[in-house]
Amino acid sequence: MPAYHRHSPRLRHRRPAITLDQLHTFLAVAEAEHVTAASAALGLSQGSVSAAITRLEQTLGLPLLQRVGRNVRLTDVGRAVRQIGAQVFDHIAMIEELTSGYLAFERGEISIAAGRVAGAHHLPVWLGPFVGAHPEIDVKLTLSSLHSVLAMLREGTADVAVVSAEVRIPGIEALVLERSELVLVVSAGHALAQSRSPMRELQRHRYLAHEAGSATRMHADGALGRRVDDLSTVELEEGALHAALLAGIGFGLMPRSVITPDIESGRLVVLERPGRPVVQPVTAARRRALHPPAVTAFWRHLEELAAANAAAR
Repeated sequence: MPAYHRHSPRLRHRRPAITLDQLHTFLAVAEAEHVTAASAALGLSQGSVSAAITRLEQTLGLPLLQRVGRNVRLTDVGRAVRQIGAQVFDHIAMIEELTSGYLAFERGEISIAAGRVAGAHHLPVWLGPFVGAHPEIDVKLTLSSLHSVLAMLREGTADVAVVSAEVRIPGIEALVLERSELVLVVSAGHALAQSRSPMRELQRHRYLAHEAGSATRMHADGALGRRVDDLSTVELEEGALHAALLAGIGFGLMPRSVITPDIESGRLVVLERPGRPVVQPVTAARRRALHPPAVTAFWRHLEELAAANAAAR
């Protein structure tokens, strides 16, 4: 015997005795409860439909239909076969939708929900190469609070979430794209930049805070500790906060990766802060499920980005 016969794999599923055509014909008759009406709907002769039903019943060894005058009625077995058969064709429809999705890959759409800091500072840079490579894919981006973004992800209204926090939720897979230290900064012309003990003088100046509900706000407040309660706080949107820092309106905490050009140019000055460094992750998350091709391609792009950022650290 040839070697390839000795190790032939065992098939997980045996070849069915019934055919999809027989099952499809039966479902048409079961829906119409009339052979003639089912024949017209299928575009087949009554004889062909009756023969298909007969072969199906012979294969199963059980009657599926009872004739009642000119109509037919399902037996108990027929009702069970109808229910399972409908599920079979629903699954076949899912396979066809999946394959058509891959064929129409470039016409896909991605819905991204992001935290305000990640969405304002990180995503535009990270999305650029992907959008450039896939110009036909529509990208919808929504910025919101951490709580709202994760709710959108769980509910399925967002395909991918990008937030400045760790994500540990059952049924959700997460990918850390970047880790960046939160640094306390002021403009080069601010009084705190010339102070020998800036932490003692914080209360004299405005604390430019990220929007309430953002992960960065929670990390920043935690880095300042108890003193945050005594500060004169000005809450700003992300774009406005960065501009206010550069204008010298106050001090704030920002991810170092976001403001590295400002630090290197000398426009912003990092103030020494006691205590442990606060390192903030930027995490992408998606549901553990079968995703459309466009979403899968975007996730692959994020995986490559995460690997490149990790190698650069």
